[in-house]
Amino acid sequence: MCCDTGFFGKPIDHIFCDRELFADLHTTPYLDYEPEWAFVAEADGRLAGYLLGSVRHDFPWLLVYEGSRTAMRMCSRSLKGSYDYHPRSRLYVRWLLTRSFRERPRHPPGAAHMHFNVAAAYRGRGVGLALWRAFEASLQAADIPHYYGELFSCPGRRPELAYRRYGLRIYDQVDTSVYTPELSRPVHLACVHKVLDGNGL
Repeated sequence: MCCDTGFFGKPIDHIFCDRELFADLHTTPYLDYEPEWAFVAEADGRLAGYLLGSVRHDFPWLLVYEGSRTAMRMCSRSLKGSYDYHPRSRLYVRWLLTRSFRERPRHPPGAAHMHFNVAAAYRGRGVGLALWRAFEASLQAADIPHYYGELFSCPGRRPELAYRRYGLRIYDQVDTSVYTPELSRPVHLACVHKVLDGNGL
């Protein structure tokens, strides 16, 4: 599903054509190390959404480690010509290897982390909110007081404004060039943060 929503809620294919490795990049650090913090929503017999979480204090390092491994696999495939028919994919791999680690916002120390997606057909139907509530309830049961997530923001599409109603605030944000070929307006990668007060969403 992350491949279907990877570009501002739309498919990632025209930016990076290798769905297998794109999915590995965004899900492996969670599923390989903390599958117990994965929440899945089903509707009509289909996957409607998911939320992947991490409560490990070394998660940022796991993200770098696993991300680097996947990036090197992308690089290897690129050098072997797998992306010759799709020049934009080669640009994406170059950005990942040379700029991605410099274009990351700061994260609150000691906080849990979450990454979620909702299928287009189920947006606005409470799926994301249900996943979010389950995640927060689990954090509170584990006595974990705060968490953060990351999102892309640009003029005309600022999801952090909607998240304010649920208590999330911008902790840090940086300019990112990952979508420069597609978008002329500035794009930011924002870290949003919430301190749990016992009430949840």
